[in-house]
Amino acid sequence: MITNEFWLDRWKTGRIGFHQEGVNPKLIEFWPILPKGSSVLVPLCGKSNDMIWLAEQGYQVTGVELSSLAVIQFLGDNDLSYDTHQQGELKIHTVNGLPLRIVEGDYFLFTESEFDACYDRAAMIAMPDSRRAEYVTHTLGRMSSTASLLLISLQYDGDTQGPPFSVEEESITALWGNKIQRIASENLAQTTPLYKEQGHNVFEESVWRIQA
Repeated sequence: MITNEFWLDRWKTGRIGFHQEGVNPKLIEFWPILPKGSSVLVPLCGKSNDMIWLAEQGYQVTGVELSSLAVIQFLGDNDLSYDTHQQGELKIHTVNGLPLRIVEGDYFLFTESEFDACYDRAAMIAMPDSRRAEYVTHTLGRMSSTASLLLISLQYDGDTQGPPFSVEEESITALWGNKIQRIASENLAQTTPLYKEQGHNVFEESVWRIQA
């Protein structure tokens, strides 16, 4: 069962293979050009340095993360000074000198809306099938009617159980709507020996976009 406690335990025990050092090359390649100051939501952000990159492009970045350990590590690893205030059950950490804040708490309790864009590298694929529709509905509710989305998803064969979960192409279009389009894909099983060793013939990473 994938619960909040499951993820908190993963951070506590350092089992965070989903974390990527550096900035995701697909973010740099495929992020849409938006006006400076556009608000960008990063759900289930972990301690991703993708947020630093987005903030350095001049966007107002809001990451939402359950684990206080992830938040502390992100702020500490990047030597960021910040101010914190409590807002209901959520803690808001506002970084000094960068247009960036981290909201600490359960993403489903985060109700701000009208974001201009959303970046999802590892959030949807962290959701079990039973919660995926709820996650997408909640995320779409945070975005404006003209918002852009950049989504990175996985689809793989074999006996592996997630997270990260394998999500069928048809499921993505059913969940996100007919505006979403796949713009790139790569079978990592052909380029990364690890996936082949794990028994995958297909471990496909796809990039999807809703463009305003």
